[in-house]
Amino acid sequence: MMLFSRMRLSGLTAALLFPALLAGCADQKQPTQFAPLRYDNLSQINLNVNTLTLVDNTVTHPVAGDIGYKSPTPPVQALRQMVQDRLAAKGGITSANSAQFVIDRASILHEPGGTLQGQIDVHLDILNPDGSKTAHTEAHATQSLHPDPTEDTESQANLYNVTKGMMDSINTELDTQVHRSLGKWLVDAGGMPVDGAIQAQPLTSDGSPVAATGATAGAGAAATQEALSPVSAAKTGQATSPVTVPENAPVVAPSTDAATPSTTGSTTEAKPAAAPKAQDSEPNAIFPAGEDDDSSSSSASTKATSPKPGYLKLPSQPQ
Repeated sequence: MMLFSRMRLSGLTAALLFPALLAGCADQKQPTQFAPLRYDNLSQINLNVNTLTLVDNTVTHPVAGDIGYKSPTPPVQALRQMVQDRLAAKGGITSANSAQFVIDRASILHEPGGTLQGQIDVHLDILNPDGSKTAHTEAHATQSLHPDPTEDTESQANLYNVTKGMMDSINTELDTQVHRSLGKWLVDAGGMPVDGAIQAQPLTSDGSPVAATGATAGAGAAATQEALSPVSAAKTGQATSPVTVPENAPVVAPSTDAATPSTTGSTTEAKPAAAPKAQDSEPNAIFPAGEDDDSSSSSASTKATSPKPGYLKLPSQPQ
């Protein structure tokens, strides 16, 4: 009987203590695993430079009240990973320029009212061999989070979410700004320009390159004009077409000197000497000033068949 009572008391004690043990286990939260922030799944930005360096200005210019270091992946660490995964120097020894990625700010602040405010500021410079800046672009991102007031504002989960949100924004912004401001510095993975710098030579229908354009075509036109010029033809010994006299040009009266040729313009043509007219010593009553070539020939033939004045004879009478 005494043994039974003891066993009953032990079972009752265990029943009372078991819920308390379960409550204690529930209060102990299991550690949460956070995925590492990597960006090698995004497109790579290849720069036509021979070296790429990273400068962290947050070491020398820290932000007061920054709690970003408490995040499972601090913002500065995430930015370093982004540079490693996304930026690359592909210019090789053919490029004398270098690139410098600078982290100006990467912080998370616990603002009044329980708000987490994250901010990232970075810039990317292309430098000449002497260290002077030849190209520049920058990117900025912010992220705000308003956690449940009943939760811990600075919990790892909250800080991780702020960091991840900022990094998603900075990746997009950096890609946009680089293509906008540093487009001529972009190359592909093999180091070839990707901004259309390689020009294609136009080809003809048979596949041969077009030869004459611009000044060459002008020179060809000048040569063609010179070949068509009578002066040039005279210089080269080529025959030229004679100058054609218009039909309505004035007729020059034949000279009395049969040996003197008539000339028109710069082309000399020897006109045949006019035949001696019958009765040249006698003036013509109808055409005292002379007539043109056509009328002259017809008049001459008429006068040749007419008898002389005062010597009219009948054909049947002998002279």
